[in-house]
Amino acid sequence: MKIEAITPAKGRLCEILLDSGDQLWLHAELVQAEGLHIGDELDAEEIAGLRQRAAERRAYEYGLYLLEKRGYSYRELYQKLMGAQNAQEDAVLAALEKLTRYGFLNDALYAEQLARHFVEGKKYGIRRAEYEMRHRGLSQEDIDDALAEYNDAEQISEQLLEILQKKYARYLTDPDDRRATEKVTAALVRRGYTYQQIRYAIEDYYAWLEDQE
Repeated sequence: MKIEAITPAKGRLCEILLDSGDQLWLHAELVQAEGLHIGDELDAEEIAGLRQRAAERRAYEYGLYLLEKRGYSYRELYQKLMGAQNAQEDAVLAALEKLTRYGFLNDALYAEQLARHFVEGKKYGIRRAEYEMRHRGLSQEDIDDALAEYNDAEQISEQLLEILQKKYARYLTDPDDRRATEKVTAALVRRGYTYQQIRYAIEDYYAWLEDQE
């Protein structure tokens, strides 16, 4: 098939019109790299190769665009790229391999960032942080490695005491107020802390409160 026209299109794309009536949408850099000109003859294998490379480039650039906005796990980004219009799995996998090789996609690093966000930022317990991280497509191994430094009893106790002091002091005014204790306990369970951790923290809180008086 012969190239009848090469026309600049939206963005950096070019429309390649073949004498068969078929069209190719290629990045201008790909057109230049392949040395394509009007009048060139392309066989079916060459056309398939160009389409494949174009699909890989679209997937790669879309992946970069998404990663500029926020972090993604490999699995999350795979699902996102496969949801794009006219997505091709082999092209998506090639783009993901390239993103990983260049360091833009790194599950271990992303897990560390999420662990810091959920534990240090949102003050979640290990259970809740683990749930949120698993929901984002990370492996259990990467999650465990990232959360290991936060799974310290003393550190968790200090964090819980800080939460009680800042968020729940208005409820915890009487050690004998069972309803208030249950309400605070339920809220902290939703944050991912265990009943034992919460019980000890509330005891520490009342001890601290007594020292303040």
